[in-house]
Amino acid sequence: MRDLPRVTVCGCGSAGMAIAADLSMLGCKVTLYELPDFEENLDPIKENRGIELSGNTFSGKTGFAELNRITSNAQEALEDAELVMVTAPAFAHETFFEVISSYLAEGQTILVNTGYWASLRMKGLLKMKGTLDKVILAEEHIMPYLSGKVGPAHVHIYNFKRDLKISAWPSTKSESAYEIVKKVYPQFSLSKNIIENNFYPGNPSVHAQIVIPNAAFFFERAREFRFYGEASLCASKLTDAFDRERIRVAAALGCDVPHAFDWFPRTYDYKGHNFYEMFGNVTCEHTKRWGTDAANKRVLREDLCYFFVPMEQFAEFLGIDVPVTKAIIEMLQIFTDFDYRANGVTMKDLGMDGFTTKAQIIDYVTYGDGS
Repeated sequence: MRDLPRVTVCGCGSAGMAIAADLSMLGCKVTLYELPDFEENLDPIKENRGIELSGNTFSGKTGFAELNRITSNAQEALEDAELVMVTAPAFAHETFFEVISSYLAEGQTILVNTGYWASLRMKGLLKMKGTLDKVILAEEHIMPYLSGKVGPAHVHIYNFKRDLKISAWPSTKSESAYEIVKKVYPQFSLSKNIIENNFYPGNPSVHAQIVIPNAAFFFERAREFRFYGEASLCASKLTDAFDRERIRVAAALGCDVPHAFDWFPRTYDYKGHNFYEMFGNVTCEHTKRWGTDAANKRVLREDLCYFFVPMEQFAEFLGIDVPVTKAIIEMLQIFTDFDYRANGVTMKDLGMDGFTTKAQIIDYVTYGDGS
């Protein structure tokens, strides 16, 4: 038997349900926590005393996953937890941290999935609450599953990811976070630091790029669609152009990250040399998943505000021209009537205000800021 940690999963959307159910199937004692304002989402799971799990799971098991505890009480949820996983979208990270921060205990590891610079954005809040020095604050670059909620207490995993990255802030604490996370997900590996973790391919490499060549379909005609099945050759070319900029900015910050066309086949076991070939295959699990207009706009807002905008700022800081990244932001601001730059994460938000050299950035993510 593996020495499995006690896990608390924060958030009961499709991602939180998938993580909670599959880790329970692996043998972990799992607590599922939801904010009191959304407590009704827990009711069917409480009635069921767990979650029905189907699909291509990492545990290799499907069926009924019994949970140790199902609660909207943060103090109860965090009691005895060794690994706390925050599964909420980026815009909800602060809400969860506001609630759970007072109850975090010495030695707990907090893992945010998907990170979007969460450790740098949330460290000030934890410091204010007096819990920053008690815990290890880490993030992964993307959710461990492609999943969907198919019933009030039923989640389906379309695919699990085979190449996942983790880093803590500061990176001197990354090894400690990795040691506990790899007990449940051995496919994780360490990033050099938070910068490399966030610049690793995943969400930012695909959503906006699929939307733009087919914008009229997504924004004017369709309200429900198989999103990834709409990937075109033009979308694939746009992805390639953006990824070259992403890789160049990461390299200037001393980070080595792969192209999305290399990462996707390795991560999902898909065949093809580009997105058009991978998603053009009707048996690809991504193309089986339905999406909606509202969900699509939420994902775009998350990707652009929490990655494209800060990447653009890093590029300007480094003196690197990123015309494709800028064009993607500009076009989607027009199409969606939303100002991503005004609502996006800045270098100031990441604690880098006043930095004048690349060395200051590297030292900051490696050693911290003396907090």
